Amino acid sequence: MLKEAEAAIVKRVEAVLAPFEVSIAPFPGDSDAQTKPGRKGQIFIGYKRSRFRLTSTQPVTCEIIAEYELSIQLRDLRSHTGAYPLLDTLRYAITGLIPLKGPLSKCYPAQEGFLKVEDGIWYYALVVAVAMMQIEGQQPYTAADIDYLERDPALGNRPYAPVDADGLPVPIQIKAGVRRSVIDDLPNNTLDQEIVITGQGEP
Repeated sequence: MLKEAEAAIVKRVEAVLAPFEVSIAPFPGDSDAQTKPGRKGQIFIGYKRSRFRLTSTQPVTCEIIAEYELSIQLRDLRSHTGAYPLLDTLRYAITGLIPLKGPLSKCYPAQEGFLKVEDGIWYYALVVAVAMMQIEGQQPYTAADIDYLERDPALGNRPYAPVDADGLPVPIQIKAGVRRSVIDDLPNNTLDQEIVITGQGEP
């Protein structure tokens, strides 16, 4: 899911930053292979780290906060292709993006700042985060739709709905439950009541 999320972020940034004509790519595997930015600049996008929080033990469920770094490298500052307009547009492109189909939240900016100036090149970084869920025995994430990633963020995020092999909508089921636990023995809990809502999705 990390690779698919990175690809989705790259695709959205490519679509929204097209007017800037900057070079956009995932981080190269070899840091020594990084090229110097041209006149328009370049942006490298890559996975940085994840933080985990256990939310349940039956089944084991972890909240994952995955972070991706967008490294901006430019030869000038404050011009129409400078760092400030790029950072503003990057935040616009990423905020609210849903990079995968699955039980996760939207992307949001987590950190941003100036890194250094070296050989006349300005280095900035924007770190974006997205909350995912890792559930024992499940691999629920799939790639996002390309057309959705290329849409203007102002149009909002289209809800995902499952479809069958013929592209027809299939029923969506949402489950919620109330559990009771023995004191000082929280993992051994019993389902008291379960609520199931079934609806029909739209393609």
